[in-house]
Amino acid sequence: MDYIKYWFAKPYQVEKQINHWLEKHHDLMDIDYVTQYVGLKAYSITITNKNTPSQDKEKMILTVPHAHEPAGTVACMNVINQLLTGYNFDGTKSDIPNRSSILDKCVLSFIPDANPDGRSRAPVDYWDGTKYTNDEFWTFMRGRDPQTKKMWKRMGKWSIRNEFPETIGIVYEQLNDHEYVEPNRDFESAYFHLVRRVWNKYGYGRWLDIHQTEFENSQYNAMIILPIVQNELPDNIQKVNMQWADEIVKQWQVIGGNPIPESKPLGYTGEQGEYFRKTWREFMPMIPEITTEIQNNNIRTHPNMQARLQEVAIKTSVSLIIE
Repeated sequence: MDYIKYWFAKPYQVEKQINHWLEKHHDLMDIDYVTQYVGLKAYSITITNKNTPSQDKEKMILTVPHAHEPAGTVACMNVINQLLTGYNFDGTKSDIPNRSSILDKCVLSFIPDANPDGRSRAPVDYWDGTKYTNDEFWTFMRGRDPQTKKMWKRMGKWSIRNEFPETIGIVYEQLNDHEYVEPNRDFESAYFHLVRRVWNKYGYGRWLDIHQTEFENSQYNAMIILPIVQNELPDNIQKVNMQWADEIVKQWQVIGGNPIPESKPLGYTGEQGEYFRKTWREFMPMIPEITTEIQNNNIRTHPNMQARLQEVAIKTSVSLIIE
């Protein structure tokens, strides 16, 4: 499929498609949302056959926290369309072999864009490595430092009353007239508000967090990251995380991806590591959770391949929970 022709990643595109689905498939979906300070809505799209009881269904949440990582949004939207209609956006038949069984046996909640504020400020629809160097891309992502003119520092929640980047990166969500937040690093973000809402509503047995990174100076273009506290988790969750990661890596190799063969825990230490321990320790001991990383802003991995790799990760994850 040519994903570029159906690159539904900007907030207005996501919202328009959700409304279209609701008109035709309201019996298979539920919508939850959180309205950001700027007025845009971050949506959760839950897919299941609502005519079958949900208490014994397998439940998974799939999330795209970062505005500068649009391929995950595109993949989520196309998988949702396949689950609802049996077809890709281009009209070709879905390769999901057991769609009815998935709808009957699963509750799948997709948050395809947790920061529409940031995504709406992106200068391009996708990052393919032809328009901007990574140094330039990073100034869009985190903002530009007024002294160095390069990427500004990484923050969790911060205020323009105390911090003074030359430009504000699209990774950040505006919380009020002076505060900003990186979605997956602070509970005040729309991302975590929405996660808590649907978590309390459905409960989940797995969590796929969908990301992109640049793999600069690396031969690889994909990897699975295990939780930062992987080695501290209960043995059964550690085992599921590893098996899950290994299967996605295998399926990426099948379609011509070049993933890092061995999946490892998130390697952040110090202040950056503490952000993740603080915000994620509530969830990580409870259920299996892994993170995809697909190459962004590099001519080696075209946006079509970026979206395809993410879609394979999503479909592989769904197939595992209904085995």
